[in-house]
Amino acid sequence: MLLNQQSVFEIQSFQEEEVKRWFINHEKVGSNYSFSLPLKIWEDEFDVISILFKVNVLIHEAVQIMMWKQNVLPIMMESFGEPSNTFLLYSVFYHEELAISILENVVYYCDSIDAMGDSIVDLIDYAVYYLTKLLYSQNQKKQKESKENESCWDELIEKRDQIEFDLGMRCISIIRYLSEFIKYLPLCALSRILSTNDVPCLFIQLIELKPWFKTTEKGERMIYEGKWQKVSPHEEDKLCKMEGQVWLGLRELLLDPQSGPYYDITEFRMSQLTRLQKYLNEDILDQIAPMIDLRRWLASLNVSSQAPTTQRPINVEVIPDISTSISAKYSKRWKRLAEHQAKTLFTKDAEHIRSMAEILSEAYDFDKIDIIDSKKCLLCKGVAKHRCSRCKEAWYCGRECQVKNWSHHKTICDNMVELQAGTD
Repeated sequence: MLLNQQSVFEIQSFQEEEVKRWFINHEKVGSNYSFSLPLKIWEDEFDVISILFKVNVLIHEAVQIMMWKQNVLPIMMESFGEPSNTFLLYSVFYHEELAISILENVVYYCDSIDAMGDSIVDLIDYAVYYLTKLLYSQNQKKQKESKENESCWDELIEKRDQIEFDLGMRCISIIRYLSEFIKYLPLCALSRILSTNDVPCLFIQLIELKPWFKTTEKGERMIYEGKWQKVSPHEEDKLCKMEGQVWLGLRELLLDPQSGPYYDITEFRMSQLTRLQKYLNEDILDQIAPMIDLRRWLASLNVSSQAPTTQRPINVEVIPDISTSISAKYSKRWKRLAEHQAKTLFTKDAEHIRSMAEILSEAYDFDKIDIIDSKKCLLCKGVAKHRCSRCKEAWYCGRECQVKNWSHHKTICDNMVELQAGTD
């Protein structure tokens, strides 16, 4: 929780994203890397940091909770009746969202590709699962019962569905960021996105169903931007963030030359792709100019033969290691696992539940987070977004001011570095 909150603060305040740097750089340099930790709670606990600051750990956490919900939770619902409270079960769901929230921020950077290694295949399958759930939830809207008759399980499932909807939206961003770095992706990842999972077809269906929009019973149009909010009349034609992410992801996946060998335009895919043309109207093109290239490419499909012109490259398929290892370990033990975990998750011990709540509430202690106020440039006093890489104390709006001020800052910088080395 602390890591996620720290990451959000760094992004919102336009500061250097230390959380991202920890996760990515740890994979490259191992235990010899010296972290400058803003999280005060972990300042002297490097062993904990060396375990936690791995991108693969985030992917593993998300995948195992997804599989837990698929295999263990249904057994609990069937065998153990109503839980006395929903707090502990909800905390499991929320933990998955926190892992994906950090991953969404980390995957924004190209360096994350190397840090993930073969686990990127698990991340792609995970994202596709929740994209599919977004489509399924749109096609299978349930009639909810009145709140008066809502059971504890009903409340919990409703919360789970809300979190999974948000996970689906975050997975749109994750796939879009991966598509931006196609030339850096391992071939197994590119094949997984295009050939195995056919993400372009999923994106086309998302554009048609638009799950990020809904209309309330009062006829109000709502848009999802991290939370549901009302669309003002003058913004009805404005493209929302999620739809923009889908369009940009489609453009990268379809037009990048490296995608061609992995995405044959079959008759079925042709029928899906041509449906996009009616959505590429002038409003879309005005707001996302690069979509002109996609519209031209789609138009060319109607007048050219799309028989495969290049030989498919030889590619060794990589099995998703995380989900495979979890299945191999627990495939015959889901029921035993449910029985064991139910002792904690279904406990009626009020004191135990209270102590767990206190532990989790400490994760929201903002005194343990490095909440950096907006910094001012040491020279021109403008808004600063960069700081001295040596002493980490001086802030500048850009390189020009940093160079101009170096003659004055050099002595102070040297002293600060010596002082920091002495305290270490």
